[in-house]
Amino acid sequence: MRFWGIEPRVFLITAPYALFAFCLDSRLPQSFLQLPGVGVVLLSVGIVLWLLCYLQVSRAYSEGRLLTGGCYSRVRHPIYSIWGFLILPGFSLVIGGFMLGLPVLYWLAVVGLIGEEEKVLEERFGDEWRQYAERTPRFIPRL
Repeated sequence: MRFWGIEPRVFLITAPYALFAFCLDSRLPQSFLQLPGVGVVLLSVGIVLWLLCYLQVSRAYSEGRLLTGGCYSRVRHPIYSIWGFLILPGFSLVIGGFMLGLPVLYWLAVVGLIGEEEKVLEERFGDEWRQYAERTPRFIPRL
């Protein structure tokens, strides 16, 4: 598995829906359930957090080490969480309408594919990964 993990396949699953939803919404006189203010806030926070996590994981990946600190100390897959809880919902709220189904489809794809990525990480990092996975939740941090 390459640096991008399952994300290219998640994109291949979600992009056709997003395009279809956008086409459906463009045919409506007015989109329903738009909350652009909330959407922009979610997008802004999400992009900043995504950038922080991306910089951390890029450095660790180039060094060939398992990242267990920073963003990755709270959840095993913070980038997927940020996309699924902030960026895509924010985008969907700005657009509204049928685009609101995009985060649901995203999560179905991520949950369905994440086991493959975790298997590769376990093969690569062995006990270090298993211990990390035991103490760190997958997507939602413990309170």
